[in-house]
Amino acid sequence: MPRLKASPMFWLHIPKCGTSFYNTVTHLPGMCPDLPVNLSMGDESVWGKCFETHFRALCPTLCDQKLLHCDWPPTATHQFLVDSKYEEYKGHFVGLFRQPEQRLLSAYHDDKDLFRSDPFIPACSNETMTKELSMEEFIQRYASFETGQLVGTLINLTLADVPKAIERLEQGFAFVGLQEEWELSICLFHAKFGGPCLSVDFEDTRPSHGGKASLYDTSILNGWVDELDRPVYAKAKEIFERDLQKFGISHETCHSDK
Repeated sequence: MPRLKASPMFWLHIPKCGTSFYNTVTHLPGMCPDLPVNLSMGDESVWGKCFETHFRALCPTLCDQKLLHCDWPPTATHQFLVDSKYEEYKGHFVGLFRQPEQRLLSAYHDDKDLFRSDPFIPACSNETMTKELSMEEFIQRYASFETGQLVGTLINLTLADVPKAIERLEQGFAFVGLQEEWELSICLFHAKFGGPCLSVDFEDTRPSHGGKASLYDTSILNGWVDELDRPVYAKAKEIFERDLQKFGISHETCHSDK
């Protein structure tokens, strides 16, 4: 089975690229045998808005660590592929990517106490924002996460880091999906790794505050574009579209599988 070649599977979770993917990964057959089959992890689940923290703590108990990477740092949801981590799990990574400015604006329009606060407020804390980041400060904090997580750091990122990020995307990932093509991404994931498409796979269990926008208005960025993440996203889109053709996935075939 192709999944065995990518085991233990390592989900590189990029902010605002689909927290709901927890359900797709963990409900693969055999992946987390002690996780209730009808459990949908999300803000409305038994673990509430802190479900990620609870699941990371329980992952070694609930899931088969030969199949799923469970070794998260205690306070980190979004990991960075330092060289040693990348080499250890090369070929085992799966991830969803998103158009860079839309990803940034999704964070901006989400829980402002979490994303826009200065200083940063950790998720699941009871603190509230005392000072709000300006848009320029917000961009400095949250831009280029796709490139940064792939190369292992957000510090002093430049265009010179982009080829390394693209190389890791091409050579290190067993699956590349797109957040804005959620249904096709889910069907492609199952085509690659087996298991049926489940209704929970298609649920948005972590909706942005204020409702979901199909496209956010980029005019508030005052012409700024994410020059680092754009070519990385373009490569992710190229890989995704190539795999759709390779595995025969389309809106017609995906619909028939649900």
